[in-house]
Amino acid sequence: MENASKALTIAGGVLIAVMLAVLVYYVFTHWGDSQRMQQEEVEIQRVEEFNKSYLSYEKVLYGSELLGLINKMNDYNDSDDVKYDHYDKMDLYMKINELSGSTDNLFSSGSYKITDINNTINNIMKETTNSNKYKGKISDSQWEYLAKSSNSSDTTFNNLCAELNIDSSLNRADLQAVAKEYYKYVQFKRMKFKHTGTTFASSSGRVETMSFEETR
Repeated sequence: MENASKALTIAGGVLIAVMLAVLVYYVFTHWGDSQRMQQEEVEIQRVEEFNKSYLSYEKVLYGSELLGLINKMNDYNDSDDVKYDHYDKMDLYMKINELSGSTDNLFSSGSYKITDINNTINNIMKETTNSNKYKGKISDSQWEYLAKSSNSSDTTFNNLCAELNIDSSLNRADLQAVAKEYYKYVQFKRMKFKHTGTTFASSSGRVETMSFEETR
């Protein structure tokens, strides 16, 4: 009888231990699943907020607005999300149809990626606003005036330079030549582009590419 009692006590202890082990396993498993679900919900919200800031550009944009979107993508491509978290870089595709019929086009007819657009814009800025030759001597607003008058006669252009108090040491012929290039940039900012497509990265669900086409 005593042996039977001991056996029941041992069996009861084992049963309690098993039940406790099952309970601990259940609690930790449930907690782990709950944490994963919370993390997934947070990531979904992050993706939605990220995409929302880009999907707002799915409309007709002026060239100036398109450049704003490109700068936003450039900042993202240089961000820690890409450098350290290994998210995919973004890209933008732009199609030029030369609808204006003007010869003062910054881009000729064709398709361009974000790197092509960046290079073209940077080259214009290096010759004008960011040039050591003109930096600090000509303001952005003055460049706008010079650009608009760049196709005028030499006399008209020189008179404008005098009105704007442009440093007389700057060669007027050289200045007019680069002002003509800046005029192409000014014209580009006035062009219109319609949104034609957006793709999302399969790994993250984030906006990956956006496409635009010149329109009237």
